[in-house]
Amino acid sequence: MPSSVTIRALFALAVFFVATNARAQSQMEEIDSLPIPLSAEQFQSLQQLSPIAISSPGQPHARRRLPRPVLPLTPEEISYREAVQKLGIHRNRFVHCELPNGKVRTGVITEIHDNGFMLKDGILISQWIPYTNLKAAPRSVPAVGTRIGQGFKWAGVGLGVVLLIPLFPLFFIAWDGC
Repeated sequence: MPSSVTIRALFALAVFFVATNARAQSQMEEIDSLPIPLSAEQFQSLQQLSPIAISSPGQPHARRRLPRPVLPLTPEEISYREAVQKLGIHRNRFVHCELPNGKVRTGVITEIHDNGFMLKDGILISQWIPYTNLKAAPRSVPAVGTRIGQGFKWAGVGLGVVLLIPLFPLFFIAWDGC
């Protein structure tokens, strides 16, 4: 006598094949009902009737990107940008950034753009900081303890995964029992 797991698997496969077959038939019906392409004369007459400009049928529509608004930076913000560019050359250098709301961010610069930069201040978290949000020019800091702290965080993540591995068989047994 086949076990209940085998019966469930066969039932799931049968449902999958029936659903796939039904979907394929509905797609064939949709393909049959597509309109016939317009001839050149029909296209020109349609273009004359329509108040909206119609692109030619042979050319695919291209997505246009809207231009980003360029915000002029003050001379102070330009000096912040130059300081970030000098500090961002070294990818492992920690930078100390003071924000106007009183927060202080310490991390590594990962990306530099014309209007701001990306500061990675955790093991996974990055924050976008525009030059307009800086209170003072970023400065380099040793941050020896930060590297050690991030190392401990990664070790904790690895240890958590290692401790959860023996629980996976219990999870599958409990899932199969439902």
